[in-house]
Amino acid sequence: MKYCKNQLIWLVSVVVLAGACTKDEQNVAPTDDNEAITTATLTLTNKATPTESITATIENLNTTADFSKATLNLKANTTYTGVIGLLDKTKTPVLDATEEIKEKANEHLFVYTPTPSNLLTVTLTDKDTNPSPGPYPIGLTTEIKTGAAGSGKLKVVLRHQPNAKNGTPTPGSSDLDTDFTVVVQ
Repeated sequence: MKYCKNQLIWLVSVVVLAGACTKDEQNVAPTDDNEAITTATLTLTNKATPTESITATIENLNTTADFSKATLNLKANTTYTGVIGLLDKTKTPVLDATEEIKEKANEHLFVYTPTPSNLLTVTLTDKDTNPSPGPYPIGLTTEIKTGAAGSGKLKVVLRHQPNAKNGTPTPGSSDLDTDFTVVVQ
């Protein structure tokens, strides 16, 4: 009797599992993963002298970051236009993550934080197409104004905010979180 009861439980389990596996399975939409970024390049152009630009690059963000080219040497009391470029060099060919962020602008927000706070001010100059109360800033392009001579850091964080972007850095997760060295002279 005990043998039959165990067989019956086993048989019912198999039937239930077999019934659950049908050919009409529904595909679940993939999750909206964070961007893979290995290289960040910040290019600043002097507004008064457009032929004068400064580029700083951080490589290997996915492993041991290389900050050897990550210093922004800027002039005091000067206004710059800024552009950030992001790459994923783990892909062949190299993926331009900047283009992906442009395509999904309604889900991304760059946050620029100088330390000390009076070293420079950053204004995001591009906007997404989110409906009201948007549009919200993106931060692929900026205007950066330096103050008096000094040095510090510029933290750059890219927030990934699918279905949650509200113009603040709070919702979402970070695709990028790195620091550029800033020297204002």
